[in-house]
Amino acid sequence: MPDCAGPPGLSTLADAGTTPSQRRFAVAVAAAFGLLTLALLPIVAEPMGAMPGFVPSYQAALITVYAVTTCLFFAQYRRTRSVPLLVLAAGSLFTTLIVAVQLLSFPGLFGPGRIIGSGPGTTTWLWTLWHVGPPLFALPYAIMEGDRRPRLVPRARVGAVGGLTALAVAAVAGGLSWIVVAYVDYLPRSVEGDNYWLLTTSGVGPAVVLLTVAALATLCWRTRLGTVLQLWLAVSLLLLVFDNLITLPGAARGTVGWFAGRLEALAAGIVVLAVYLREVDVLYGAAEAAAVQSERQRAELEIARDNVAIALEAADMGNWTLDLRTGASVRTLRHDRIFGYDSLLPRWGLADFLGHVVVDDRALAEAAMARAQVENTLCFQCRITRAGDGAERWIDVRGRLYRDPDGTPASMAGVVIDTTDRHEAEQRLSQAQKMEAIGQLTGGVAHDFNNLLTVIVGNLDMIVRRPDNAQRVERLATSAMTAARRGAEVTEKLLSFSRRQVLRPETVNPNHLIKDFQGLLQRAVGETVDIVLDLDAALDPVRLDPGQFESAILNLAVNARDAMPSGGTLTIRTENLSLTPERRAAWPDLSLGDYVRVTVSDTGLGMDAATAARAFEPFFTTKDVGKGTGLGLSQVYGFARQGGGQVRVASAPGQGTSITIDLPRSAEPVVQAARTDGLLPLRRAAEGEVVLVVEDEAAVLEMAVESLSELGYRTLTATHAAEALERLKGPERIDILFSDVVMPGGMNGVELATHARALRPGLRVLLASGYTGSALGEQGVPVDLPLLSKPYRREDLADKLRLVMVGR
Repeated sequence: MPDCAGPPGLSTLADAGTTPSQRRFAVAVAAAFGLLTLALLPIVAEPMGAMPGFVPSYQAALITVYAVTTCLFFAQYRRTRSVPLLVLAAGSLFTTLIVAVQLLSFPGLFGPGRIIGSGPGTTTWLWTLWHVGPPLFALPYAIMEGDRRPRLVPRARVGAVGGLTALAVAAVAGGLSWIVVAYVDYLPRSVEGDNYWLLTTSGVGPAVVLLTVAALATLCWRTRLGTVLQLWLAVSLLLLVFDNLITLPGAARGTVGWFAGRLEALAAGIVVLAVYLREVDVLYGAAEAAAVQSERQRAELEIARDNVAIALEAADMGNWTLDLRTGASVRTLRHDRIFGYDSLLPRWGLADFLGHVVVDDRALAEAAMARAQVENTLCFQCRITRAGDGAERWIDVRGRLYRDPDGTPASMAGVVIDTTDRHEAEQRLSQAQKMEAIGQLTGGVAHDFNNLLTVIVGNLDMIVRRPDNAQRVERLATSAMTAARRGAEVTEKLLSFSRRQVLRPETVNPNHLIKDFQGLLQRAVGETVDIVLDLDAALDPVRLDPGQFESAILNLAVNARDAMPSGGTLTIRTENLSLTPERRAAWPDLSLGDYVRVTVSDTGLGMDAATAARAFEPFFTTKDVGKGTGLGLSQVYGFARQGGGQVRVASAPGQGTSITIDLPRSAEPVVQAARTDGLLPLRRAAEGEVVLVVEDEAAVLEMAVESLSELGYRTLTATHAAEALERLKGPERIDILFSDVVMPGGMNGVELATHARALRPGLRVLLASGYTGSALGEQGVPVDLPLLSKPYRREDLADKLRLVMVGR
């Protein structure tokens, strides 16, 4: 397909719009010539004195004007490839040639007679032809410009089309001139001596006037004189009309009308040329101003380039530009020094860069490069091996991709920064922050557990010293048990925060869980707090540990109650959330996908920004001493993060607090779990079942054996997995394996259960643990193995044994 797009660049007379001042000036010029024509009409037939040399001077000026105008039109055509402009150029060339031929028909100019022609009839008919030229070519120009459709010559054919057009016009002008010269006697008579009245009475003169008027009217009607060229072309045609109007009534050479008509015809040609010359002056001024501005910008760019170079050097940055088509690059010396070279290498490409990247980071760098082809930005960090000393350094690469007009990647430019020192400083800071957090955590744990152990140790000491008072022993034992349970709660919340607690996830609808324990929530917050549930009926299912979820909501509700001492409203809202790439910036910790959002909001006192920033820290609390452990929100944080989601807080003093939990949507169907509200009796051994207890802690082992004995079970013991397997290989009756999860010796409780079932397929298994994260890594405890959390009571052990022996 040929390229017919118009050229960008400066506006010209052909497409520049007119201004009110230009229109007023054009009207003034036309009015001036119109008034001059009207003033001279009464005396157009009056003879004037002889003016030797007028005709050759006039004709030469006319030829020069139209010749220069022809060159300008053809030059504009070559630049714009516009067909309408080519038509005007052809018309101007035709007029130039006819006027030149007419000059040769005048007697006495270049010799005693005429060069061509046999009399004044030839001169008159050539005069008619050149007056026909401008309107005849202006008419198709006006028609084409009127519909405002671009008509362009294909770029590759501009020269050929222009040349052929010029040859065709020259041939037509030559042919018409030959006809007039050779066959003038066969044409209507238009002159008798110096009298041109026959030109009027024959109708030839009025026909020329009508053609010019028609061209002028068409130009005004079709184009509305929207451009400067159209405006002054209309003025030129109007002056030709004035020329005819003042020449034809005079009807003789040497009269006032004849001289005035010649001057108006010359003015008609000069008008367009003068406007073009004015444009040249304006363009020259614009070019001069552009040159000055360009020089100023070049100087400013040079200063900016120097400043950037200084800044890059001060920041230890090396800048680079990479041509993606050739692989060539331009770099600063600092760039190559980052990679270990003392001087600029002769060549540096993508392969050279990747050759320095540490093998483990190479895939990351290649992926970032590929991503830049789509996103147009390059940003990644990696490690490199420096040339020379072979040192491993961290670098930060940032850049931008630039494309060709057709969208093809062309080049990339950016900077590379050696961030090794900063990376090491951040690691030291992170380590210091970790140590500070550990210190704070251990301090909080020590504080709480010392208080609890004080109660337990003190009460047990008093029991040992005076065991004879049963009522007193029961009271002191109950107090110690309460303190021990508080210690278990602290441990559970610490495991939750660290995301190390053992979860028993189920696919549930959070709405059902919230509704099921709404009564418990109301009792927890008291009568002064109103609970409002705004639950999405179309809420997606979530896979979570129902107990941990309920504990998290309860913790949030209790915190909200404490923030509303005078009462208020607690709102629990659920909704679905779809995290798309466009919304990723608002939730940077979440992966793309679908989530379920649970928001707990209160109308309480709120928190300032500093307090909200520390809200999830363990043992951080704003409550009075003895009224909170500072582990409530940390449990919520650990629950959300371990479930693959996140939790955020939004609060302001006096405006309440909103805690938002986002959890991944589950594709599995909801499982309706049956819940037993009534109390069941303790499950006791029915047929003398034998339990193999595996526990490495002697005191815990003793307590477990005692509890099982009270429940009627016979017990066997082992202190590690290998010993337990030896017993399982023996002939003794063993119905249940009750094992700790974390044990020394290289085999944990889960692995022991697998081997035990292989030895005895019908063996029932119950595991116990207070902490499994480091022992089991990401695998955790399989869902088909019942788990008893430490610390546990005899009643808890009996309930789990019921599941093991009955429900499994």
